[in-house]
This record gives sequence, C-alpha cells and structure tokens, in this order.
Amino acid sequence: MSSSPSTDYETYRQVMDELMRPIAASGLDDDTLKRLYESKLVYLENLREKCFWEINTDANAHFTAEDHALIISAISQTRQQLAEVIRLTIVNNLSRCKVS
Repeated sequence: MSSSPSTDYETYRQVMDELMRPIAASGLDDDTLKRLYESKLVYLENLREKCFWEINTDANAHFTAEDHALIISAISQTRQQLAEVIRLTIVNNLSRCKVS
C-alpha cells in the first residue's frame, strides 16, 4: 500500500526541521544510534527520490526544488553524523581493548 503524494509531502513538512538535526543520543548504545542514522538515511533517500520524481513529472507537484535541495543537504549531514558515530564507536572499542 503506497501513500499519496500529498500525504508524503505533509509528513515531510512535519519533520523537515528535524531532518537537519543530529539524532539525540542520550541513553542509546552505539549500535542503536548507528541503526537510527542508517534508517534516517533510507528515509531521506526515499524522500529524495519521491521529491525528484514529483518535481520532474507532476505539474501539480507539492515538492519544490528547494525541498529537494534541503533533502540533499540533510542526506549529506546525516552521512557525516553516521561517519562520526562509527568513528567514535571504533575509538571506544579500541579504548576498551587497551584497558583489558
């Protein structure tokens, strides 16, 4: 069951401010945080594809070129945040190994 373009856009509008922010990590273990970032990237990639398709094929498009640019920016930032989580996880794991 797929959602309508207007529903996708309404959902996007509700969460667009959150797309640029890092995920709140308090109380989360490294693996959970990594998985959340990976899920966010999947959502953003799907959203980017819908947005691109809609602005290029639908005369009544809800998404705009500005939305597409924001989504691409959010993807880039999320990739950087995920890379940082992975780096910190490796550093933490190496630190624990040295202590043992």
